[in-house]
Amino acid sequence: MGDRILVMDDEKAILISFRQMLRSPTLQVDTAETIEDAEKLLKESTYRAVIADLRLTGILGEEGLELIRYVRDQNIDTKVILVTGYGSPEIKEKALRIGAADYFEKPVDVKLLREALLKLGAS
Repeated sequence: MGDRILVMDDEKAILISFRQMLRSPTLQVDTAETIEDAEKLLKESTYRAVIADLRLTGILGEEGLELIRYVRDQNIDTKVILVTGYGSPEIKEKALRIGAADYFEKPVDVKLLREALLKLGAS
């Protein structure tokens, strides 16, 4: 068995797409549509990394940042990659400052995500 990663996004199509494109014989991909589901999975399993969408609930939602804080506060070795369609230099700086391992703006090339995961030790 290899590494596990978790993808959190409110769009089912993105979850399905990321699961299919990132999964490999040595990498298991779990998905969550809400921050509550993501936190539950993080309590139940060990993940090398989480790929989290910034917004799940509309205009001002920043659940991705909440998840970065949750992982940091739990003292989990899991790394968080933030992905957003609403990026800005300020959001990027804030995400990296509070503990994101990486940051990408949508649409993100799956090759870039794979490279980021490899840098974090997920194969």
